[in-house]
Amino acid sequence: MLLETTPELFANWWWLIALVATIGFLRAVASGKRSRWKRRGYYSRSTGRRKRRAASRKSFVAKPQRARQVESPARTISGKAYVTDGDGIRVAQQEVRIAGLDAPEWDQKAKHNDGYWFKHGKRVKSALIQEIGGKRVHVSVESVDKFGRLLGTVTCNGRDIGEWLVREGHAIAAYGDRYKHVEREAREAKRGMWAHAHNFDPRAHRHREQ
Repeated sequence: MLLETTPELFANWWWLIALVATIGFLRAVASGKRSRWKRRGYYSRSTGRRKRRAASRKSFVAKPQRARQVESPARTISGKAYVTDGDGIRVAQQEVRIAGLDAPEWDQKAKHNDGYWFKHGKRVKSALIQEIGGKRVHVSVESVDKFGRLLGTVTCNGRDIGEWLVREGHAIAAYGDRYKHVEREAREAKRGMWAHAHNFDPRAHRHREQ
């Protein structure tokens, strides 16, 4: 009798056995996921819920970029000069500012003796391009300014380009005394800006624009 009814029992209870097996399987899967979440920092015991912890937030925080490293300023670089403004050039992919002087800004104007105003900075840049643009220059680097540009003495064919700018009245002696005597000579000879009816000190011009 027992043997005869056994198939019927299995037929009536198979769904219960399958349900228990399914529940056990799901619990095992859930337990495995929780262990992985714990290892990754996504699971909190206190709440029993998944959360994004510091480990996950790190993926959304941009890594800080390294500060731009500047080589030791006590060096010399050489290469073709690409003029960027009245007292700035680019040499060997380095931005260079000619030391010891200050030249008019690109948009800075001056008044000619004939009464008209013109772009003084543009004229000075053009003069510098004619003098050294595309030519090989040497830069004796002295320091680095707050903008990351190299500061130094620029020479071309043995000529001090900073001295030439001041002597021709294209720039004023500034940030030191190295070209003061050259500026006095340019003033007396009324060269460049010293022959204009009116011009501005580049430093005063920048201050006014701020």
